[in-house]
Amino acid sequence: MADAISGIGAAATTGKAAQDRQKLADDLDNFMTLLTTQLQHQDPLDPMDSTEFTSQLVQFASVEQQISQNANLETLIAAQENSQLSSVASYVGHFIEAESPNVQVYGGQAEFNYILLDDSAGTLINIQDKNGNTVMSAKGNITQGKHGVVWDGIDLSGNKVPDGIYKLSVVAQDAAGKPVDVITTSVGVVTGVSYAGKDPVLMINNQEIGLDKVLTLKEKALQLSEVDAIAASALAAAGYAKSAKADAEAAVASAAEADAAALDNPIPEAEAEAVKANEAATKATEAAAEAEEAAQLAKDATSSAVASEAEQAASTAAATANAAKAAAKAAATAAAEAKPSEEAA
Repeated sequence: MADAISGIGAAATTGKAAQDRQKLADDLDNFMTLLTTQLQHQDPLDPMDSTEFTSQLVQFASVEQQISQNANLETLIAAQENSQLSSVASYVGHFIEAESPNVQVYGGQAEFNYILLDDSAGTLINIQDKNGNTVMSAKGNITQGKHGVVWDGIDLSGNKVPDGIYKLSVVAQDAAGKPVDVITTSVGVVTGVSYAGKDPVLMINNQEIGLDKVLTLKEKALQLSEVDAIAASALAAAGYAKSAKADAEAAVASAAEADAAALDNPIPEAEAEAVKANEAATKATEAAAEAEEAAQLAKDATSSAVASEAEQAASTAAATANAAKAAAKAAATAAAEAKPSEEAA
């Protein structure tokens, strides 16, 4: 990217000013050759008037100064263009929403919007592949305003379509059969920036999007490694949640055993152990709920950092549930083994 930006600046500085300077140098050489020849062949008794060629030399100097000013202006313009391109380059890797007749399938799904400028009696949404085959067709909203659609990338045959650019068509008509104006916008990932023309354009695969068409700059798209990390964390968190739930159920069962033992042996020791068992069961249940919540966070995470944090939370909750299960089991065992004091005597 940096090389491309530098190349643009270099091309600008070798533009019209440089060509004008070269032409001026050639003209000055020709003038000096003619002047020298005239001086060599002038009549000594009637020498040439120096006023005229001095004036011409001054004109050459003035033109050279103007060319230098033009060169400086070209350099400033090139620097401004480079700065603009560097700024636009920050769009790369981000999702954008822009006015477009196309839609990008990315990561197996596509997101787009359409704006009805008036209410319609019927709205039809069609998406076609590069061969003109309709891969998605659905009825749209009929009320005036902006409406969002997330397509799961499943075609009319129930197959998953490959990632890429697809043609979007939204047609709406009012009750009289007259067309209703529709503006379509798509959401896609910027893959590059082109400065081939006068103004920079954003590239979404091979589709060019002018900056004037961009409506929203959204979050940066996830890299495949980040997606894999999120998936791994979500799976791990789900495993921890499952383990925590099982431990919680075991703790509740142990607490029930402790309660039964306390009823069989109505002595303070048994009752105390039953209370401990119930407290441990409560902690285990709470930990299981925390683990399930963390697993859901990992599943819905949009960054590997969030997913990793959720995985850690689920792991901690599972450990708490496991400890609670052990405590409840120990309490139940102690309560069951408790004997009345007179029997102990």
